[in-house]
Amino acid sequence: MKNYKEIANEVITNTSIAKTDIFDFEDSPFKEEFNKTFEFYYEALLGNSYYGIEPCLLFFKNDYSINAAAGCDNGYYIIYINMGTIVGLINRFRNKTNLLIGCDIDDYIEFEKLLDVPIRELMYQNTTHFTFYHEMAHLIQKSDLLSNTLYECLDSESDFSIRNHLLELDADQFSSLCIGAHTLQYVKKTFGANLTDDKLEKTLIIICSSALFYILGFKTNKLDIYYKENSHPHPIIRISCIVFHIVGYVTQSMNQEGVTIKIDIKEVVNKCLDFSNNLSIKKFGENLIENYKDTVGREAINIITYIKELRELQEQDKILASYKWNVMAKQLKK
Repeated sequence: MKNYKEIANEVITNTSIAKTDIFDFEDSPFKEEFNKTFEFYYEALLGNSYYGIEPCLLFFKNDYSINAAAGCDNGYYIIYINMGTIVGLINRFRNKTNLLIGCDIDDYIEFEKLLDVPIRELMYQNTTHFTFYHEMAHLIQKSDLLSNTLYECLDSESDFSIRNHLLELDADQFSSLCIGAHTLQYVKKTFGANLTDDKLEKTLIIICSSALFYILGFKTNKLDIYYKENSHPHPIIRISCIVFHIVGYVTQSMNQEGVTIKIDIKEVVNKCLDFSNNLSIKKFGENLIENYKDTVGREAINIITYIKELRELQEQDKILASYKWNVMAKQLKK
């Protein structure tokens, strides 16, 4: 597998992307993390080449904002992640060594002792996973929009398109399936035969909470909930679907393997909100969760109507990444 410098040179040589756009992490205090992150996700890109996303390139953009993009340039399938995304998420989660202290969640402090990494590390890993797999889903979709570069639009200036909304929710779903697969692998490795409903539920709450913090941190979350506006669905709608997909994938997969799991998705959502609310107020100095709960309670019917309409558009749409995931999953089982 090629190293980061080799890929960077390939990007400069073969695409319209300028050298100044590519972040050189050689002198960064986070050099080791950037290199490890690149190796993990570039290997994942290569490992998913059966979706027809080759030749592929991955690099960190020289930009301090939290963002990422996927697109095609001169026949290359490209993902870039802003270097500010990695640094921002490290500071938001991984470097908060006191993340659980004083948050009235002592049961998670005890639970953390059973894990091979701190909960703050799990939350950091999950948010970077979500970013990467969402962008990879856009490559897999191979929509006409790829030539214009799809990206996580964090402002409210872009035009509305129902097709854009569908592609974004599909990319969220694909990313959620990938995160669900990682979560399943993690609990099996960590707990083995000692896995219980409570251990699985707590792990899911941690994973879903990190996604919740990430998505609700987008600037568009400051807008009143909207439906047919802007290029991306409102974060409140997105995170509601993401949690459902992650928990649904894990529980269904375990049941298919003959493991009886008694987990109520509504219970996971409620506990996830409680867990996140404590962290949000006491560690991040903002109250993201109360607004989410109030909006969902007030807009439930409109949210359900919107999601139902998008699901009807989604059915049998063979361009979508989630459709291709299901096709591939059936083929791999044969």
